[in-house]
Amino acid sequence: MLKQLLSRLNSFRRDEAGNVTIESLLWLPLIMTILAATFSLHDAFRYKSLNIKAAYTISDALSRETAPIDDAYLDGMVDLLSYLTRSAGPYSLRVTLVRYTDAGGGYQVEWSQTRGGFEAMTGSDLTNLSANLPNMLNNERIIVVETQTEYRPPFVVPGLNTANLFYNFGFTRPRFAPKIVWSDA
Repeated sequence: MLKQLLSRLNSFRRDEAGNVTIESLLWLPLIMTILAATFSLHDAFRYKSLNIKAAYTISDALSRETAPIDDAYLDGMVDLLSYLTRSAGPYSLRVTLVRYTDAGGGYQVEWSQTRGGFEAMTGSDLTNLSANLPNMLNNERIIVVETQTEYRPPFVVPGLNTANLFYNFGFTRPRFAPKIVWSDA
């Protein structure tokens, strides 16, 4: 009986029929996981790129304005953000006019308007962002645009985007006027 068992095990070890099936069963889950992770990473970087481009597009459009900005204009910018990013999630936009003064202690918020999940920028928020702002001349102004959109990856990859949000920050100097004006300011 032992001899028969050893003989069968030995013949099983030498038999090469069906190896491709066994190897496929072993490797297929790993290959599919790698393909799904690669696709998700590519999609996340593509989406992040779309969000950055949308934030700079909005910032550039605002920098060219000479007329006062109002609620309808910002609502249109949120629609533009929605169109450019093509996301199904909620959209948030914060536009802030920041002024730098030598005598006033640095960066100051002149006005801040939001749409979505953001709150209006305060002095303490600006202090936290000041390391990311450029060096400016006395009484110079910049337009700070922040966007936030929801991202849902096609396949779950641990650590890819735990908050499911992409936040973007950009700034631009006003082009045709020394500052942009909020209609109620």
